Amino acid sequence: MSDYDLGVQLRRQILLDLERGLSSDGRRLQALLGDFCADRQAVLLPALKYLVLSAGFSNAVAQQPPLPADGRLQLRLQQELDQVFAAAICGRMDAVLRGLLGLPADSSAAAIPEPSAPIPAEAPANPNEASGNNGGLVALLGFIAGVLVVGVGGGLAWLWLQNGQPDSTPQPSEQAAPREAIPQAVDPVTTTPPSAPDLSGAELSRATASVQQLYDDLSLGNLRGARQRFSSTAADQFDPAFFRQFQRVSVDNLQETSRDGAAIHLQGVVTFVYPDGSSQSESRSFTVDTSTDPALITASSFIQVLQGRR
Repeated sequence: MSDYDLGVQLRRQILLDLERGLSSDGRRLQALLGDFCADRQAVLLPALKYLVLSAGFSNAVAQQPPLPADGRLQLRLQQELDQVFAAAICGRMDAVLRGLLGLPADSSAAAIPEPSAPIPAEAPANPNEASGNNGGLVALLGFIAGVLVVGVGGGLAWLWLQNGQPDSTPQPSEQAAPREAIPQAVDPVTTTPPSAPDLSGAELSRATASVQQLYDDLSLGNLRGARQRFSSTAADQFDPAFFRQFQRVSVDNLQETSRDGAAIHLQGVVTFVYPDGSSQSESRSFTVDTSTDPALITASSFIQVLQGRR
């Protein structure tokens, strides 16, 4: 039985107990852990017994539905273990936690070589190639500068010729009438665009700015500023105690997925950076009410883990 299967078996036992009306008592689970572990997993028993008595575990079981497939919960439980147990034990417990929360088995080990492959290709194959590219760039800039000089010189000469012939067109009265008539025809057209500003774009900018500012405040520990960005219905998703365990948290690639009146639905990538420099990324959804000032995040939910901690 793999470490991931151990987590799945523990999850099955907890959910079965809850269906039978039994409470998820950490002490009773501690007594059952020895039956769940195979011989090679005996070294995980101390970490498992610590886990089932932790506050994060109790919170995960108490949610509806219990033990949801939420990457934030997995991060919180892993952080509690990292503070007590060795890295080798915590590395194996990562798979146990994924099975416990119903998350897919971690495939980051297979994915790690992929980002390292294109890195060498970013540098030039040889210095001559780089210098050749720079030479071409200098030649192109020189050509553009020459064109600009010729264009500016020609424009100045044309203006000089026009100003040197003030009396060569004896028809000022004939030209005045058309110039007065033109604005009368154009006025209705020129006043139309300002009456229909791009409000949808402005609302989207306010929504994305509010989400980004929220994560900036949470990352800096500015709790007063953070609480101005989310409503009470989304407060459980932005617990300051959870975010204090990270060195930095950021949100990027916010995209609009839909909107319902003043409510704009976004999806983005949240990156958690640990004090040791490792990080994990997940995708999340956000619902932002743009009818308020500032725009309020009224709902947020976890979608999936994009990159496991590494």
